[in-house]
Amino acid sequence: MVRDIVCGRLGLTRGLLRRMKQGGGVFLNGQRDYLTRRVRAGDQIQIVFFDEKTELEPQELPLDIVFEDEYLLVVNKAAGMAVHPTGTYQQGTLANAIAHYWQVIGLETKVRLVHRLDKDTSGLLLVAKEPYTLHQLLKQLGRRELVREYLAVVHGRLEELQGVIAVPIARAADHGVKRTADPAGKEAKTVYRVLKRTQGASLVRARLESGRTHQIRVHFAHLGHPVVGDPLYSQAVPELAGQALHSWRLEFVHPRTGRQHVITCPLPQEMLSVWKRFREGEEACR
Repeated sequence: MVRDIVCGRLGLTRGLLRRMKQGGGVFLNGQRDYLTRRVRAGDQIQIVFFDEKTELEPQELPLDIVFEDEYLLVVNKAAGMAVHPTGTYQQGTLANAIAHYWQVIGLETKVRLVHRLDKDTSGLLLVAKEPYTLHQLLKQLGRRELVREYLAVVHGRLEELQGVIAVPIARAADHGVKRTADPAGKEAKTVYRVLKRTQGASLVRARLESGRTHQIRVHFAHLGHPVVGDPLYSQAVPELAGQALHSWRLEFVHPRTGRQHVITCPLPQEMLSVWKRFREGEEACR
């Protein structure tokens, strides 16, 4: 039956089935039909989803597009820009910029962020253009098949060249935003490898095995090596618009084409400058 294809092979949730019914339903060989209709080899099934227009205020802001096709978008977010409106930041967010871009290209849909980045973290962020793509990418994220890797400059010389930080994270009791390492918190795991190091700092590559708020920042602060420029877990530095943490690599399977995508984005110049300062400082002491 059509239902077996739609719910089984495509794995649509009840929410997506509801959107399908609102948007026009299912078509079998070009004719509107029912989920209970039997199918034969060679039949063509088309699904039409109800889509929602964004309620965000479109704002013409700089938008660094790294990859785009009919179904998704990958952007390079600047440090200092909030991802979406909050009580503190109602305008000037990445979501406002994307809403404006949708308007420019004539796309009437919501801004669907597949994952998040902290305001002061730069780098790659994945955005779905339609409900099914979002649904499939979120499934990959839940199964840890959507790989997110970061580059960070942390204070101090990490002695272990690689490691796994498996420390639960919870909200800090005395702070509305801050998180802390806490045995009673939610499971969190970060895998890291040291790329370069000086006596004063280490350049690390970190991969998220979970997605807790501030995870990399909390984990390295817990080790005694907070991220350079982190205003919450260390202290800000004048050279950086945020902290020295950059989402540099995404790996995922395209929900529509089935192709494996690996997308990378180099370190921003301000992070390179901070690392150069640490390196030159060590050389000057020799």
